[in-house]
Amino acid sequence: MSLSIGSLAAMLLALATGVLTSAAPARAATEITGTVVHVVDGDSVSFVPAGGGEPIAVRLQGIDAPEICQPWGPQARDALAEHVQGHTLRLVVQGRDEHGRTLGRLLRGDLDIGERLVRDGHAWSYRYKHDRGPFVAQERMAQSLKRGLHADPGALMPREFRRRHGPCQDAAQGPVAPAAIAATSSGTAAKATTGTVLSLRGDARRCDGRTQCSQMTSCEEATWFLRHCPGTQMDGDGDGIPCERQWCAR
Repeated sequence: MSLSIGSLAAMLLALATGVLTSAAPARAATEITGTVVHVVDGDSVSFVPAGGGEPIAVRLQGIDAPEICQPWGPQARDALAEHVQGHTLRLVVQGRDEHGRTLGRLLRGDLDIGERLVRDGHAWSYRYKHDRGPFVAQERMAQSLKRGLHADPGALMPREFRRRHGPCQDAAQGPVAPAAIAATSSGTAAKATTGTVLSLRGDARRCDGRTQCSQMTSCEEATWFLRHCPGTQMDGDGDGIPCERQWCAR
């Protein structure tokens, strides 16, 4: 490469003054070893470093689990708890989210727990504008196999659920300590928390997990549940009138 006298002089001057420098190396992601002490929902935990200190509120990067008050929210929370309970984990910090929580990947050995939750159908790959997120391939596989939340063809992504119903009023009876969730092959721990759907903003009544006509006491009650609560199975013909053989007979 040939340089003019002027260009060469400018380069020598830059070197002399320290202006011309090599590109700074990329900053390595911060990695913290510790344990999870509380599982808030399917993508949020409280993490305590191995050396002690205050718990860190962590949002798992790259995934979007159901709201705790929507269908499959409790199951997603319990699945996350089963992956983290009793294990020493690595938190790879990526930054902070809009709520001030630490945003990062949670690793158990070589297992990326967020990726595993998406693959097993407990969460979606996180969307941002036109980006479908880092785990879209795992999500598509879970959808094709109807794993977890994808067994319901009407499953709503959390963003759409919040748009329709508003945010959850309550974090499903508070955070769950992983040690409180028994890891049993029968899955009784997961079953114990799947029956409650908590109230949503603006609802005078309370969505309590009932979804069937046999669980209702009147046409008025069945109509309210159909209009306000997710996961109801009381309008087979889709005409907006629930329980026509039991409570809302014409």
